[in-house]
Amino acid sequence: VGLATGVALGRQSAETEVREMHEVYYQYFADGRADAIADQIYHPNRMTFGATGVTISTGRDDVEAGFRSALESLATQRYDHSEMPNPSICAPNPGTAIVSGMFRRYREDGSVLAELGTTYIYGKTDDGWRIHATIGHGPETVIGCLE
Repeated sequence: VGLATGVALGRQSAETEVREMHEVYYQYFADGRADAIADQIYHPNRMTFGATGVTISTGRDDVEAGFRSALESLATQRYDHSEMPNPSICAPNPGTAIVSGMFRRYREDGSVLAELGTTYIYGKTDDGWRIHATIGHGPETVIGCLE
């Protein structure tokens, strides 16, 4: 029973820590901080699973360049911020967490720019929690854990 309780508490702690980090990530994205995203949020060898297949970043600079490019493109559309109003967050073990759901991108005038779906796979590293992989999908899809 003690081991099961410890694992459950570890998962709960992971979910709380990742929820806080995910909010920081969305703030960095809204602030245009590709450097901070590359330094503090993503693992340098992240994997992106999309409709056309898988891409793997080749290091920290690659992660920053990818986010810088995405942010520049969004700036031309008057991007302001993103919100994931109802994320599914679960930790299958104390060192792994999944954040999944629909998110909205908003323009500076408050109108919705896009409604998308993404799943983030977080893993605990020596430097703390980092996103190791993302999976793009429709806004109606949620990937998570069954309790």
